[in-house]
Amino acid sequence: MSYAVEAKELTKVYRSEGDRVVAVDRLTMTVNKGTVFGLLGPNGAGKTTFISMLVGLALPTSGSASVLGHDIVRDSIAIRKRVGLLPEGFGFYDHLTARQNLRYIATLNDIPRGEIDDRVAKVLEQVELKDVADRKVGGFSRGMKQRLAVAQALIKDPELLIFDEPTAGLDPEGARAFRETVLALNKEGKTVILSTHLLFEVGPLCDSVAVINRGRLVVQGRVRELIERMMAEQGYRIVAKGVGDLVAFSERLRGIEGVREVKLQDGKITVEASSDVRVDISRLASSCGVELVVLDVLEPSLEDLFMNYYRREGISYG
Repeated sequence: MSYAVEAKELTKVYRSEGDRVVAVDRLTMTVNKGTVFGLLGPNGAGKTTFISMLVGLALPTSGSASVLGHDIVRDSIAIRKRVGLLPEGFGFYDHLTARQNLRYIATLNDIPRGEIDDRVAKVLEQVELKDVADRKVGGFSRGMKQRLAVAQALIKDPELLIFDEPTAGLDPEGARAFRETVLALNKEGKTVILSTHLLFEVGPLCDSVAVINRGRLVVQGRVRELIERMMAEQGYRIVAKGVGDLVAFSERLRGIEGVREVKLQDGKITVEASSDVRVDISRLASSCGVELVVLDVLEPSLEDLFMNYYRREGISYG
């Protein structure tokens, strides 16, 4: 399979005042093309260092990696031509307009002079800044500047986009606009990597994720598969609501094989079980004369999922 990113035992060691700091520790992972991929972990986990190596801003100490089929050491220039990067805290010249800033960035990226105006106009429209293209950036809100930062990452029409903490400091409207932009870009066929510790902001966008801590991979997989794995390991929570003698029904639920606990509160029954026992619950309801109107599995949220892995690793999440 051809991957957008493939890392094998990738390691980065810094030395500071005689100390040896392992920022990325034998990291092996892959990112499939055409997906929205979440690179998740607390601050200081090694996410930014990993990204820096992918785009040639830092050399690995050992191991290897490729981006869009190019080796990160030998082919860093080719990678930069095909990857759009939004680093954390990207800045612009406040005394220049949005259009002028993007024209300057396009020139730095060796975009042919005859194509620059069309490229700039296109990306400004993509991020919904067309109407303020000729306003000075110094007067932009945080959300507008972030949209402009996305525009500069798009100026090369890249195959792969990497966003580092893209929603940090954004208000809810700005975060919503960013999420919509990511979904639109992915529909165009672009691969998007979102590096963040703010799970609630961008986690729902991700097809697959990798959790890292202290430079090491904690877990990687498709979100759906990881949620199912967690439920298999920790058990299922099932909610039932119905009409009939719920007290007697609740008592009989305890006799179903695999049921660990049953709670009845305000007309809602919550069942904790080692497996998905909804079929057994439905059969028992029929025999008890209870008409069920709700019978659902309560799945873990993304934050529940990753808090589970953080606790295993002793990670302080926040």
